[in-house]
Amino acid sequence: MLAIPYLSHTGQPLTIRFRCLEEHDHRAHFHGKYNTLKDDAPRMYGVDSVHAAGDTIDVTEGELDRIILRKLGLHAVAIPGAALWLGRHRRMLAGFNRVRVWGDPDDAGSDFTAKVCRSLPRSARGMRLRLGDVTETYMQGGVAALLDLIKEDEK
Repeated sequence: MLAIPYLSHTGQPLTIRFRCLEEHDHRAHFHGKYNTLKDDAPRMYGVDSVHAAGDTIDVTEGELDRIILRKLGLHAVAIPGAALWLGRHRRMLAGFNRVRVWGDPDDAGSDFTAKVCRSLPRSARGMRLRLGDVTETYMQGGVAALLDLIKEDEK
């Protein structure tokens, strides 16, 4: 399992999630692909970006996608799953002029993107991922594949 620490904006540990890195039937091995501590409430991952970003922030569907966007120098946060966008997340991002939403190119990702964009109607726009999620797009096309999507959106 990969340990994914959730830190406060000052770097203090809040919780931890785990991701199984094996390509197998997770249920047959009695665990999920992602595992959270019992009774731990869903949190926004990477809240330090909320405090460090200028007028633009990126929102991903998943922690690993957020890590990729941070590698590119973008301020990004992640929601730990398509169904876990909450009202408090809207309040955390309400002050941004531009919110780029990177939902996975599947039905759940489409629902996630729509939900975020509806809750932030003046600032949020969905990014059109075609090769897979952010991480898959990065693995297939490198930095240019993601930056080209941003350039395309800014036209």
